[in-house]
Amino acid sequence: MKDKLTAAGVLLSVGLAMGCQGMNKQETDADDALAQALAEAMDKQDFRLFYTTGRRPVVPGFEQLTFKDLEARCGVKAMPGTGDTLRSGTDKAARSEAYQYAKNYNLKMYDACLNKR
Repeated sequence: MKDKLTAAGVLLSVGLAMGCQGMNKQETDADDALAQALAEAMDKQDFRLFYTTGRRPVVPGFEQLTFKDLEARCGVKAMPGTGDTLRSGTDKAARSEAYQYAKNYNLKMYDACLNKR
């Protein structure tokens, strides 16, 4: 019985470690893509912030500031695939992922925008 519990514990530990490795790779890939997008935009001196499309445009990470102020200060660009319509759980997950990406991008780009002069 003790051997079975030990074996189960080892399998659980290995399973958790393997699962976490997969998550870290996804996060690393997303971080790499974000860093590349930021570098390309800065090379082009494109300090525009992403906003979500829909009835009420939102600049992720800057909901407390007005859209017009951000548009005047840094400029804005639409984040593809962020309209008002959600047709499935997959759409909701994709929207959440796009929002998080835009938020991370915007927080870094806003600092660059303020310091561009």
